[in-house]
Amino acid sequence: MAALIKIGFVGGGMMAQIGHLPFYLADPRVEVVAVAEERPSLRAALSNKLGAGRLLSDRETLLARSDIDAIVISSPRPATGPLTLEALSAGKHVLAEKPMAHSVAQARRLVGAAQERKLVYAVGHMKLFDPGVVAAKAALDEIRTSGRLGRLLSARVYDFSKSYAFPIPPHIRPNESRAERFPVWPTHPDWLEERYRAAYAWFLNSASHDVSLLHHLLPGPVTVTGAAAPNDAAVSALLRVGDVPVHFEMARIEAGRWLEGAEFLFETGRLALSIPSPMAMDEVARVTVDDLRLGLVGEAVKTGAGWSFARQAKGFVDSLVAGEATVASGEAALEDMELIEAIWRNIHG
Repeated sequence: MAALIKIGFVGGGMMAQIGHLPFYLADPRVEVVAVAEERPSLRAALSNKLGAGRLLSDRETLLARSDIDAIVISSPRPATGPLTLEALSAGKHVLAEKPMAHSVAQARRLVGAAQERKLVYAVGHMKLFDPGVVAAKAALDEIRTSGRLGRLLSARVYDFSKSYAFPIPPHIRPNESRAERFPVWPTHPDWLEERYRAAYAWFLNSASHDVSLLHHLLPGPVTVTGAAAPNDAAVSALLRVGDVPVHFEMARIEAGRWLEGAEFLFETGRLALSIPSPMAMDEVARVTVDDLRLGLVGEAVKTGAGWSFARQAKGFVDSLVAGEATVASGEAALEDMELIEAIWRNIHG
């Protein structure tokens, strides 16, 4: 990798402006070469901020440039897979927003393309970079290794949030419709019945984060014991990691606050993780531990600072410098897709 990493963007919408562009522009190791944005009003507005020379009207020109090392993709979800494949096929390293794809077959195609070309491929599971999640992982590993709270008996992962429940940072909105302009892939596996497809798309978008957290915090093969989606706004699954049952719960509710996290229940204590809204720039996940032996209840675990999106960008640049994947690799995201499909196969019957 060259001393200065040259990055291009496909898509200049809300998530690109809020969660990606500012951090690459601020990184002294990076040059943001160009942004491909096909909506004229948004391209004009971004030109005022970035300079007209950095704005392109089509991605084909961007991907054909030999002076670009990596691409950040922020696009409508059905287009993420085919755009990622285009960028990988052009020999570019990629960070693409989640979900990486909409089926295991699609995901395998992307991971295979990256592996064949020996490219770094990362997926936007930025919550893995949250300082609180990093602290929770370290604390959980220490507790399990030392055995100081006894056996891990059960775990729970939950996400009960429908909207951001937090003000979205200022950004430029286009005049044109978001309905697009990009190639798209099917938004469901081919075996999934019509009646489940809308709920599957919602679940995939939200649960991709939570499944990645489960795999990250509690590594090991995951078995689906049972799952149910009795309506279009809730899914519950009973999973197993080794001899540990895991309750996985999703629901679309408006509670006025963000409700997402995980609990790990031991014989003599508990570790709890509470995750903030993705738009809460100044908040990090909270981690607490109950320890019966020490008489501790809700003892806060020390965490660092930094918005997960900013830390994700740094992690991607670090991976390009090192030539190796981040924790949010395409291979890890493929495992997440495999578990998501397994849950829905159980629901489908």
